[in-house]
Amino acid sequence: MGRIYYVAYTGTLTNAGGNADLLECLPADDKPVKLRGMVISQISEVGDAAEEGLQISIQRFPATVTTGNGTAVTPVPVDSADTAFGGTAECNGATVATTSGTAVIFGYMGWNVRNSPFEFWWPDPAMAPKAKQGEGLFVRCDTTPADDITINLMFVLEEE
Repeated sequence: MGRIYYVAYTGTLTNAGGNADLLECLPADDKPVKLRGMVISQISEVGDAAEEGLQISIQRFPATVTTGNGTAVTPVPVDSADTAFGGTAECNGATVATTSGTAVIFGYMGWNVRNSPFEFWWPDPAMAPKAKQGEGLFVRCDTTPADDITINLMFVLEEE
């Protein structure tokens, strides 16, 4: 098993229109990255009338990646003896990243925002979505929320 890192973010997922990259991870050279788990939650939609469903997708961009406009975040090693994360990570990009290739879709998941948190873990490291240098690993919100929501995100990355 490789080094494990947490990526944490809190901010506003806006209803300005369009998709949002909740996580953008670009691995470093010779340091492939796996998405081992994620927790997506919100703290502002609490009434029955605020209930809505959002589609979340897990994607790998296999070719040239043009990064979006997310907020740069620093992955934190679980073990304080581990080195800094080699790649880069961003959260909550309202201008989504693009690729010169065809995106690989690992799966689509539905999130009812009132069922918070939405938590998903890959039970076996061999099953976890993976990207290598020159590729990108993304967790994308494919649905525009009806109104702005305050989100809390946590992603667990394994760097080999």
